[in-house]
Amino acid sequence: MKIKTILFLFICSMWLVACNSYKETSKTIEFREMMNFEEEKPNTLHIITDAGDIKIIEKTFKKARKLGEVDNTIVPQYKIKLSDGEYYLWIDSTNIGTIANIKSRNMFYNINSSKEFKEILNYQVQK
Repeated sequence: MKIKTILFLFICSMWLVACNSYKETSKTIEFREMMNFEEEKPNTLHIITDAGDIKIIEKTFKKARKLGEVDNTIVPQYKIKLSDGEYYLWIDSTNIGTIANIKSRNMFYNINSSKEFKEILNYQVQK
């Protein structure tokens, strides 16, 4: 009886550890290049499935810092679909990028657009 109880407690504790260590991450991330706020460039759908790349993008977005509301008319380069929503993305040759949730596109957040981050998106500096 004592062995059954210990085994039961061990299984329950392992189950709890497994549940707590699970973090919601996307299995895929989709992104497209944009022509304007409503129109995507044709044939630019990219799907990211690599777990390491997904982790980098999600971590970058989770560490975003609120910049504030801005009346913006500059067209975003990308629209990115994550597990928690869709975002516009503006990046350039610097390490600072900007994102805005599509549902509130005037509320901006700064992100660290690292070299790794840009490589995942296959970002090319505009000439």
